[in-house]
Amino acid sequence: MDAGRRLIREPDVSDPDHYRRRVAELAAIYVAIFGLSAAGIALLLVNGRLFVTLSQRSNVETLTVAFLLLFFGYIAFISARGAWGGLRIGAFRLAARLVHDPKRIEQRKIAALAGPSQRQAVAVNLLIERADRPGEPFELRVADDVGCVGTIRIDGARIEHHAGHRKGSNDLLAYFVRQISSVLGSDPEELEVVHWKSVDDEGWYQYVAGVESMRMLGRRLGGEALWPRLTLSQAQCDELERRMARVCRAAREEAFLPQLEYEGEHKIPIIPEPLGIISLGRRERRVDPLSSMGVALVIVAVVVALIVWFIVRPPWVPGR
Repeated sequence: MDAGRRLIREPDVSDPDHYRRRVAELAAIYVAIFGLSAAGIALLLVNGRLFVTLSQRSNVETLTVAFLLLFFGYIAFISARGAWGGLRIGAFRLAARLVHDPKRIEQRKIAALAGPSQRQAVAVNLLIERADRPGEPFELRVADDVGCVGTIRIDGARIEHHAGHRKGSNDLLAYFVRQISSVLGSDPEELEVVHWKSVDDEGWYQYVAGVESMRMLGRRLGGEALWPRLTLSQAQCDELERRMARVCRAAREEAFLPQLEYEGEHKIPIIPEPLGIISLGRRERRVDPLSSMGVALVIVAVVVALIVWFIVRPPWVPGR
């Protein structure tokens, strides 16, 4: 897998420390995006006369200023919840260092996350079954010594996170799939997420229905599954629960952040615009939120930097 796909696909998180760093990075990105967007709006409003004059005395449309205000307003709106969640995560981490009582801070997180919960679901390319209960769904708890973050339900190719807090986490499911490969000692590329319900629920249902049809056909023909599968023993399931318990604190922090899920498509034009006759493209079913929001941060930062440059060193434009 090339570096480009690793950048935009689901996170390749292999240990709890990496998961915790990802949550902190995403929280910082939301705070930075919101702060830069608010700064951009303030700069345009305070220096409105300068930018309107520049646009009127050059070939730039005056509506460009209005577009920038709309752009910053939209980015600030979609990142506001993440920025608030990022500040709360930072406050909890600071409190944990000052109080030196991790359990007490975790209990505060649980109290702050109280409310209705939902679930996230993915579909993988292989059936996952327990050795002692072939063909039956089973559940694994995601819990530590403070409380439960939810349960992960595995039913063939379907893996669902029945969240204990808020909307659940697709990143947690991707981490769980990676841990299955690690526990089994198999190639990490052998078991992969192929459908994300939150991104494409229609495609998810179609894929799951096809897998279930093959399972039912296998039972009719003699009990052997016609779909490739992986089998977990009781000891391996216990090991998975122990591994998932180590990311419970990071999963609670992640619940403060919005679950912005997108499908991605990137193209390479062979013949560039305006002709654009031939182009190469690749579509990913889900873009890693850290990548998508990180790109958004870079774009907002560049636009704000250009505005500051024009304020500090305004370009020469002809007079009336």
